Amino acid sequence: MAGCSEAALLLADIEAGPAPSALKDATPSPTLTPWPVPGTEADLWRPGPGAEARARLVLVPGLSEAGRRDARLVSLAQTLARAGFVVLVPDLPSARRLAVSASDAEAIASAILALPNHPGPAGLAAISYAAGPAILAALRPEVEGRLDFVTTLGAYHDPEAFLTFLISGAHRDGVVWRFGRPRPEALWLFLLANADNLPDPREAFWLRAAADARLRGFPMPGPPPGPGAAAVLALAEERDPEAIPARVAALPAPIRAELATLSLVGVPLERLAVCTILIHGEADPVIPWTESLRLAQRLPRVRLHLIPGLDHVEPAGLPLAGRLALLRAAEDLLAARDGRDPCAGL
Repeated sequence: MAGCSEAALLLADIEAGPAPSALKDATPSPTLTPWPVPGTEADLWRPGPGAEARARLVLVPGLSEAGRRDARLVSLAQTLARAGFVVLVPDLPSARRLAVSASDAEAIASAILALPNHPGPAGLAAISYAAGPAILAALRPEVEGRLDFVTTLGAYHDPEAFLTFLISGAHRDGVVWRFGRPRPEALWLFLLANADNLPDPREAFWLRAAADARLRGFPMPGPPPGPGAAAVLALAEERDPEAIPARVAALPAPIRAELATLSLVGVPLERLAVCTILIHGEADPVIPWTESLRLAQRLPRVRLHLIPGLDHVEPAGLPLAGRLALLRAAEDLLAARDGRDPCAGL
């Protein structure tokens, strides 16, 4: 494994964001270059002048109107560049519209193919909802042989399962229901991301207004104007986890179709031959940790890191057990950077 001290520096710089850190003191500022990726725009971050580049990484943005220029993502890309990665950050067309779509797998695959040919191993890193399209991209035939490792933070396996959690707080560990505390706004952000999939423009307009009102703490803008919007509202207000599959089945066909394309349940994950490093917070209020557990059970070569105390993506304020678990995950990432296989022997 890579040295613990280097992993600690990496994590401290991620937590610091743009603020000063020991890693920033020890490394030159990374350089930024626009990079050609067919079908989208992308930024390439390289280690600063005189620093060694040791590996390549496609870093996939989550839902953000700022896309590749989101301040948190820029800070993360710079941290990874300071750690020796050449980091390619593509814009995802759907994610910039705050929409969740499997079509972003095409942009991710294009970015993987557009990575510089050297130096060192090539990896793919995705956060939250972007993990699904990223894994779909990694399985495309044209990408085969182009990646040496994949890593995710807060990934999902089944959209219906994480919707169940967002709506009711329930998630399954085997056959047993567990209950957590989902972030209330996350459900309405997800429904807002699917508003364009309502076939009736009036219903789509109402769902956007309803989601915006709920996110701002205002009352609903009147009753839903049609059966599609009514089905979405019925799903959002359901509290019995056992009833949610029927509510999902009652959604308009375009929404169900998009959820199906996002799902990894029927995807041949056994074809993903590279080592996959899954990192998930046990206190995640958006996607429950059992989703990464499901992925780990299906992937052929995997390292699963469940982080005590970690919420969706924010590492600040972790208890000692969480910091140690996150440190081990960082060691795996640095080992992959150096061409060692974290999954070897497992």
